[in-house]
Amino acid sequence: MPTNFLPDFPDALSDHVVVCGLGRFGLRIVQLLREQKIAVVAITSPETREDRRVAALDLGAQLITGDFRFPDTREAGRLESARALILATSDDLINLETALDVRSQHPELCLVMRHSDARLGDRLEHDFDITHVLVPPLLAAPHFAEAALAPPPERLPARARSNTRLTLRPAPRTDLSLLMFLLVLLLLGGVLIFHQNLGISYLDAAYFTVTILTTVGFGDFNLHDAAPAMKLFGMLLMFGGLLLLATLSSLLTNYILSGAAQQARAEQMARRYKDHVIICGLGSVGYAIAGDLRARNLRVVVVDMTPDDAYFRDLATRIPILLGDATRPEALLKAGLRRARALIAATSSDALNLEIGLTAQSLIEETRGERPMPLVLRCFDPDLARRIHRVSKNYMLLSSAELAAPIFVEAALKGKKNP
Repeated sequence: MPTNFLPDFPDALSDHVVVCGLGRFGLRIVQLLREQKIAVVAITSPETREDRRVAALDLGAQLITGDFRFPDTREAGRLESARALILATSDDLINLETALDVRSQHPELCLVMRHSDARLGDRLEHDFDITHVLVPPLLAAPHFAEAALAPPPERLPARARSNTRLTLRPAPRTDLSLLMFLLVLLLLGGVLIFHQNLGISYLDAAYFTVTILTTVGFGDFNLHDAAPAMKLFGMLLMFGGLLLLATLSSLLTNYILSGAAQQARAEQMARRYKDHVIICGLGSVGYAIAGDLRARNLRVVVVDMTPDDAYFRDLATRIPILLGDATRPEALLKAGLRRARALIAATSSDALNLEIGLTAQSLIEETRGERPMPLVLRCFDPDLARRIHRVSKNYMLLSSAELAAPIFVEAALKGKKNP
């Protein structure tokens, strides 16, 4: 297929919708428009998968192959007679650049633009006269929240439950707690030995021991006239205190700077939560779902191995965000699966979301079999969702693209916003 293919459409082509971008989301928009008998011109890049091209043509859409950022490519779609232009790619910058060019050339055309940042939507609409700026994750979030709050599935009959027992590894004892124990041991040993051998009070012995351990040594107590054994013990305390305090200081600094302190605080918060919703995956969809649930005054715990930095900074002070692998039972138990009301797997991978769901279901059967809970999984592949729904009622699979596409179509057909 040539790099650019600009067909010569008939002059009668009008009142159609031009869709830029033929990814999964754009193709779904084309399908919904054609179901309403709306003429569609789809502009897609030469790198678009062939099956999506064929699907668009089978739906009856006109296809233009080229870069829609270029005016000649867009104008081949007859924008002057179109009723709307939908920018459906996932690239915010390309969508915005194209919207600005189109607005300067076609001031009255209805522009519907996909964007990933809900905070900029109103600003873009107002400042650049873009008709509708829509954020798919934000549009889909209420549906995920409603699915999580739906009544749980019926309790599984005993014969259907898995016999597989999940092995949980105990948490290792930290180096920090071990060092603290050794430091306290040295302190107590010093107090007892100095009290018995130097004939000083327990308080003075404690004071003397601390000055030795911290290498302060004010001079009010000393071992100048003490027995050799006491002097050797004092030297041991000096070296031991110096070594332990230096190591402890290093570990404490690392504990704070590495985020371990914040993680300990998040785990402590999660242990107190009950009847909360666990969200696995802190990307754009997980962030939007968390915001929707918090707006409903519901508690949320997030689990993610590598959360988006911007979303993490925004939410970390308000909700517990646990850094961990949500496919591991330990991570889900730390998030309070035994006490939660629902779990949402919202990562960008169908396989990962399904693995999280399967792990969660096994834990539910093992730890709270009499109290099932909704398991909501984000799913990009509609065929996979249909197959799972046919054989199991334990999982609810939703797609943000499937949920948001109808709203884009509605916005394009509605035209300009009311003043």
